[in-house]
Amino acid sequence: MSFEPTKRRTLIVYLKNMRQARQLRRFGIVNYISNKMKFASVYVDEVDVETKKKLIERLGFVDHVELSHWPEIDTTVGGQQSMDEIDFAVDSDDVAQEEEL
Repeated sequence: MSFEPTKRRTLIVYLKNMRQARQLRRFGIVNYISNKMKFASVYVDEVDVETKKKLIERLGFVDHVELSHWPEIDTTVGGQQSMDEIDFAVDSDDVAQEEEL
């Protein structure tokens, strides 16, 4: 028996009225609700994203729904360089000279 994680995607749901925000639990896992900015983030299975998005958009208290672009973003910083390819150079002018006693 092996564990296989399910692919999920976040839907950002902008709401007209915050009272019905709890109803979004029918469609997926509600991760965050912002009362001030009037939005909620809902985790949905990757295979059901389009159908759930259409169902959520049809609700009367929903203003509009956006799909999160997080899986499409490259999260590596500085490219794909290994530590061997990085050249650490120090200028002699930048190094403070220590006084010998």
